[in-house]
Amino acid sequence: MLLAVDIGNTSTALGLFSGEELVAHFRIHTDRMRMESEYRVILKNLFALEDLPPPKAALLASVVPPVEREMKRAIEKLFGVEARVVEAADTGLEVLIDNPKEAGADRLVNAVGALAYPSPTGRYIVVDFGTATTFDLVEAPNRYLGGAIAIGPQTAADALAQRTAKLPRIDLTPPKAAVGKNTLEALRSGLVLGYAALVEGMVHRFKEEAGEALVIATGGFAETIRPLCPCFDVVDEDLTLKGLLRIHLARG
Repeated sequence: MLLAVDIGNTSTALGLFSGEELVAHFRIHTDRMRMESEYRVILKNLFALEDLPPPKAALLASVVPPVEREMKRAIEKLFGVEARVVEAADTGLEVLIDNPKEAGADRLVNAVGALAYPSPTGRYIVVDFGTATTFDLVEAPNRYLGGAIAIGPQTAADALAQRTAKLPRIDLTPPKAAVGKNTLEALRSGLVLGYAALVEGMVHRFKEEAGEALVIATGGFAETIRPLCPCFDVVDEDLTLKGLLRIHLARG
């Protein structure tokens, strides 16, 4: 049993694998102020809720060092297993960017997860919707070629609500039309349809530069925007967790 943990800036995804089967999946808010004992209580309650057996191994991908430290300690104290944190060298990828140390662990793990899918061209574009939205270009058998970073849709929506006097917070659902007849529909048009246009445009530019590729979308917003983005070939919300599993299996 592997406990895979993806610590992002906004949320943390936890998956429990039995062999290659994802038997449980949880998502919690990433809180930089939580201590090890608090994460231990959360983990204990989550496992008790689903009557899950304790993991025999744990692997973490993290872009939030303070949470990574406390989560690692919590897992090790609660379950008595070593909680390893993924580094670039663990992925088996050839990271072909100016400074390989700049590549986020989540992006590299996504690349490993993407490589499990068959691609006619051997190339992949991974779009991950999180606090930021990332676009990554990957090439079989193990080359990470770089990518792009944009603001995430929920981050953009929150920024608008915080920095404007009259614009409300909204749920990110597709509007009825591009031309909004009220403020809420106008916001949904700009944030949802506008975001779909951004994604389609970036994928098109990637393909112009690198050639045809299999496009895989992941992250919480992927399913919402899927009907608006015909460029998506695959939507896999568990791509990062599956990438962690592949890294774990490759290490034996």
